[in-house]
Amino acid sequence: MPIKKRDFWIAQSTKRFSFFSAYELQNEIGRGPNSIVYKCQRKGLDLFWSVKILTKNINKQVPLANAVVLLKLDHKNLVRLQEIFETRTRIYVVQELITGEGLFERITNPNSPAYTEGVISKAVRDVVNGLKYLHFCDYVVKNLKPENLLYANPSSEAPLKIADFAMSTIVGPEVHLSSLCKFPSFTAPEIMKGSPCGKPGDLWALGVITFILLFGVEPFAYEDPLLLFKNVIKGQYEFPSRGEEDISTGAKDFLRKILVVEPAKRLTIEAAYRNCWVNSVTCKHAVLDNVVLNIIDYNNRRRQQLYQPPLPISTIHSDDNPHYILLVEPAPERTEEEVRESNIELTPEQDAEDPEKPGEVGEETSDVNMFKEDPGQLSPPVLA
Repeated sequence: MPIKKRDFWIAQSTKRFSFFSAYELQNEIGRGPNSIVYKCQRKGLDLFWSVKILTKNINKQVPLANAVVLLKLDHKNLVRLQEIFETRTRIYVVQELITGEGLFERITNPNSPAYTEGVISKAVRDVVNGLKYLHFCDYVVKNLKPENLLYANPSSEAPLKIADFAMSTIVGPEVHLSSLCKFPSFTAPEIMKGSPCGKPGDLWALGVITFILLFGVEPFAYEDPLLLFKNVIKGQYEFPSRGEEDISTGAKDFLRKILVVEPAKRLTIEAAYRNCWVNSVTCKHAVLDNVVLNIIDYNNRRRQQLYQPPLPISTIHSDDNPHYILLVEPAPERTEEEVRESNIELTPEQDAEDPEKPGEVGEETSDVNMFKEDPGQLSPPVLA
């Protein structure tokens, strides 16, 4: 069945009144290549949330997303989704307000406790708990990566939470392709070969993150994209010789079981949940200062990579089983400023020139009225 152009992308989003009629927008928390995140407060209540704002490509053909499961998910290791607002041009994802640092930011914070395998296994255990709950609910993250792992608050006992797991449902295959283009080493071999992204793909991404936590480098770090893809597909990696003696046999055994090319032979989430190393039984207690230095370097390179052009990957076909081609011609490099300037800004005046249309799922709230309560113009990048 052909996919239609839709005014609204999400069946369960609120459309009859605007985000700004229910929430007061506050300071910007952060922004990524495809969104801007703000702190917000529910009007009339002492309740604070965060809102991720995405600008839609109104000419895009999309299937109608079903977020009914997402809105019911509730686990201590997940950033809870509160509600979704939608206009014809924007999506507002209201979710739990996180005040803690990202996983790698906490590791590299000089005031953090000594960095040992115990710290690593605790972080991995939190992610495993979150994935176990999601997989039990028959939900696949599809874009698990370090940026999406956040501590709930600044406390040293705060749980680590998986964020943005809803994006693969809200904006569909673009999350999957974006992760593949930007950070291919987190993408499982079977996905690169054209298979749909399933639960084993989340375990592969967890394995890559664990490898970085243990050694401070990616298992498939190659400047040549062709070589990177080749080694991911073959599952070819080596433990760094420097510092390997400080890493326990249990940790390396966990990596060997999870970074397995064949999905059916890869460690399952249930096995990861029971793994002795994940439960801190077989951890070594050496302080891994050299790994922290490696992670600092890795963080710096990764921040630069966020504003570099994605790998030139083309989708052969865009149904439920896409295939990807790594193109030979690289995209031109761009600075962070050029990336920001290239983002399409949608102002109230532009909205006024684009008349409202009734949507298929409900009536739309005008973006012009929405901006009457907006303290500042919002210009997140457009979802291609």
